[in-house]
Amino acid sequence: MGSIETQKMKAVQWEGTPFSVSVNEVPIPTITDPLDIIVRLTSAAICGTDLHTYHGRVPTPKDLTLGHENMGIVHEIGSDITTVAVGDRVLVSAVCDKGTNNGDVQIVGSYGVGSYVGQLQGGALLLNGGQAEYLRVPFANVNVIKLPAGKEHELDYLLLTDIWPTAWWALECAGQVLGDSVVVFGAGPVGLLCAYSALLRGATRVYSVDHIPARLAKAKSIGAIPIDFSTSDPVAQIMKLEPNGVDRACDCVGFECVDATGKNVEHLVVNWAVNVTRVGGGIGLIGVYLLGDLKPATDSDSKGDIQFPAGLFWVKSLSMKGGTAQLRLYQDLLKGLIESGKAKPSFVFEKEFSIEQGKEAFKEFSEHKLVKAVFKF
Repeated sequence: MGSIETQKMKAVQWEGTPFSVSVNEVPIPTITDPLDIIVRLTSAAICGTDLHTYHGRVPTPKDLTLGHENMGIVHEIGSDITTVAVGDRVLVSAVCDKGTNNGDVQIVGSYGVGSYVGQLQGGALLLNGGQAEYLRVPFANVNVIKLPAGKEHELDYLLLTDIWPTAWWALECAGQVLGDSVVVFGAGPVGLLCAYSALLRGATRVYSVDHIPARLAKAKSIGAIPIDFSTSDPVAQIMKLEPNGVDRACDCVGFECVDATGKNVEHLVVNWAVNVTRVGGGIGLIGVYLLGDLKPATDSDSKGDIQFPAGLFWVKSLSMKGGTAQLRLYQDLLKGLIESGKAKPSFVFEKEFSIEQGKEAFKEFSEHKLVKAVFKF
């Protein structure tokens, strides 16, 4: 075989039009900076954020390699790398930070996602993602976490790259404390992990709102109370059980939320959350809402403005917080829960694909034929 500089790898790339990805042969990435490492991927998941690009909603450069939930084996390191060595097993944080001398972080970019990251982070870079056989990680001393050697907890660890810390962050934003009742809107991977985390954190009752039967069944299997919004108003269903409203609500859906007919109504979940949360309660908003949407719903415009019940929010003295999670704040904590045996978040994965099956994997995930998909190498 030739050197890594001349070899090719397979990668899942955005083709530039809605519902189009392709599996292409591209050059294996190389070290371009002393703080780079090259990771040979062992697992890479498809995230709901990838679907915003797949659906044509987010401005994304054609031929960008997708995927920001990645882990694998260190293949090569730059000369200034001090935290890992060749052969180490690592997970790669979804958001790439640039460490500073005072311990602060500066966002550099994110792997394989559309330009909304740049909108939020002042022009952050779009980095090729890890739905590929190799990945270049910049500033790797602060952007990878060394894992125990072997294959144990592979899919549990993979969720630490993004969606489990994000789900945990939703509950932090909502202000969950021991004994709270919680409603989680969305029973996709993030929503399921949010419901799971709420129970781990001591919630008395957790309601999971969705309209996909398999997702609701999965929510019920982990101890959540399923609420099917396709049958009737989910707020009314929950208020029958919680006359004063729930203590905390988490929006784990975002701007692509739909009503009972399947129509995209961007303000719907936010309104449900305000209506169902008790006086003095809290709302966590971690579903993605864009400053610029290529295909705005009828209630939105290109600036991301949506209808919001400000009067009810004010009268009920609610609090709301959201945004992207600071992943490193929670990764070590959640890693400890995995290794102690107290948590096994990999229950959200339902199907493994080879990288050659990229088109099939995206199609099945987009059509809700599975809860979460992963490429295995």
